[in-house]
Amino acid sequence: MLVIEGFLENGVFVPEKPLANIKGRQKAVLSIDDTGINEAQKRLNAWREFSQAIRASDEILEGQPEKMRFKTPEEINVL
Repeated sequence: MLVIEGFLENGVFVPEKPLANIKGRQKAVLSIDDTGINEAQKRLNAWREFSQAIRASDEILEGQPEKMRFKTPEEINVL
């Protein structure tokens, strides 16, 4: 059994590497690894929930907002 990794885009399988040794028509099985899709959907749902909570909030904000500076990945690695 030959295992070929790649991705499925618009109904077409695109292999990561060229398929040099496959000649003619071959029977194949395509297995979809949907773990990335589930994680992406979970993150999207979390952002939607966060956004809805902000919109539903009736808290009155006072004062001026402060600027925030997030650390870069390089700065985080130094910690």
